Amino acid sequence: MNNTATRSSVESAVRRAAGYSLLAHSFAYPDDEAFAGLREVSEAAQKLLAGSPLATLAVRAGEVTRAVQEQEHVSVFTLSTSSDCPTFETAYFPGEPQNQTARMADIAGFYRAFGVDATAGGFRPDELCVELEFMAYLCRKQVHATEHMGAPRVKQVLRAQRMFLDEHLGQWAAALGERIARRAVAGSFYQLAGMSLAEWIRDDCAFVGAAAPVSAIEPQIDWAKSSSHGPEYAGTPRPIIAFDDIPEVG
Repeated sequence: MNNTATRSSVESAVRRAAGYSLLAHSFAYPDDEAFAGLREVSEAAQKLLAGSPLATLAVRAGEVTRAVQEQEHVSVFTLSTSSDCPTFETAYFPGEPQNQTARMADIAGFYRAFGVDATAGGFRPDELCVELEFMAYLCRKQVHATEHMGAPRVKQVLRAQRMFLDEHLGQWAAALGERIARRAVAGSFYQLAGMSLAEWIRDDCAFVGAAAPVSAIEPQIDWAKSSSHGPEYAGTPRPIIAFDDIPEVG
């Protein structure tokens, strides 16, 4: 890969990492730490995502107050899992408990393959912000592979991105974004975040050659066993592995 192509590949991956990280922080419950994290990533995102579907969201993330964001978050998601907008993947795929378990195990398998401990932050492995942050991590790993590990490793990481969108995040996140946008108050932070999520996932699936996202999907969950994503799950989705400590894939 020549220097121009390498630079272009790195710049694209850096932008995509910033976009996924911005979205991950946007949907985390906005306690003090999470809100500070959102402000931090929004500063970088405003510089990196100009002209992208997330440009406006990056600006709004730097302007919204914590009080307003928290009020809007509760109005959309409630303090426990919203029956309209559950933010975890297995809520959208009906089936026997063993099928749900298998889906969760497959998600965790993606994480383990890249040395990721998805349980460290106290989130479900199939939680929206965790899956988004994992894609941000894979984009950062693509940068590392491009600069230090060569074309075979770059190809491996790109394949993982495409597979994760094909088999998991791309199957439900765009439809969830559209549901959030419909439920949120017109002009609110979460209406914008929902629309941005849907457009970003559609565009990124096309970019990496993944299947087109499912356009409409209904939650399929036993609400008697719903799980909370309110204050007890509060906290920013930490970078799953620090950018400076990316392990090689075996």
